[in-house]
Amino acid sequence: MSDSSLIAKAEKMKTYSNAIWLDTIKNMQSWLETNLKGALAQQQSSGKNVLTVFVVYDLPGRDCHALASNGELLANDGDLARYKSEYIDVIEEKLIYYKSQPVVLIIEPDSLANLVTNLDSTPACRDSEKYYLDGHAYLIQKFGVLPHVAMYLDIGHAFWLGWDDNREKAAKVYSKVISSGSPGKVRGFTDNVANYTPWEDPTLSRGPDTEWNPCPDEKRYLEAMHKDFKAAGISSVYFVCDTSRNGHKTDRKHPGEWCNQTGVGIGARPQASPISSMEYLDAFYWIKPLGESDGTSDTTAVRYDGYCGHETAMKPAPEAGQWFQKHFEQGLKNANPPL
Repeated sequence: MSDSSLIAKAEKMKTYSNAIWLDTIKNMQSWLETNLKGALAQQQSSGKNVLTVFVVYDLPGRDCHALASNGELLANDGDLARYKSEYIDVIEEKLIYYKSQPVVLIIEPDSLANLVTNLDSTPACRDSEKYYLDGHAYLIQKFGVLPHVAMYLDIGHAFWLGWDDNREKAAKVYSKVISSGSPGKVRGFTDNVANYTPWEDPTLSRGPDTEWNPCPDEKRYLEAMHKDFKAAGISSVYFVCDTSRNGHKTDRKHPGEWCNQTGVGIGARPQASPISSMEYLDAFYWIKPLGESDGTSDTTAVRYDGYCGHETAMKPAPEAGQWFQKHFEQGLKNANPPL
């Protein structure tokens, strides 16, 4: 990167934290304890609590409705056993050891939202349902009893579950999942993870342009979800919104577009309790690292997803999770507020 202004913006990014993705067993082994140990050292030297945020992301049959980000574990009993013993149990062991410091866990992005909307249309999601539910019950039982750990289950985004019928169904699904993990407790929910939906978009309303979605931005989505989840009997309903890539309205022609969108811009900086009138909004946070690709644009690749070939998906793009410099630089340029 040769542009001095972009280099300066990138340097400013370093002053904010980002979630750490434990997206394979190997990466969990490499990143979990390393970051916990580093946070503990900071905490001891500063005398202040140092929070670490991890994304737990390795369910069997992961991302059942997408091709670009399928995981290493398949939807079968053997891989569910591996998920429990080689992944969840190891995370639990390390969390118990580093019990003097606060930890947030973002749980399995896209998984439960797929159970809300894609069981009928996608055979892979039907095949994965059992393992998603069993995996969530197991991890909630394990992590949800640790007093220094706060868990947030993923609820997709406004243009996934925002419609009235989807929200009603979601409330039932999430209530059931949380109950299945008893006595473990869940703090709340994450939205817009790795997505681009703006926090507020006053240009949109319920109508044909939004397919009659009453929640056309994340703010209205969380307001509605808070009411619906409370009405469903969920006792702890707090939210963390991913603002890593939603500061600038992207070029997407349909709000369901999700892959490497052009026009991307960094959104609101990570901040606790950012909206005084929404006491249930715990934080804005950068969960998806800007610059990591959503999926490859190579049509011959095994993990190619058609969405990554759409007109508003930046190309050429590398495989999901690999570094995408051009997308990173555009996100810096379009940051809102500016870096």
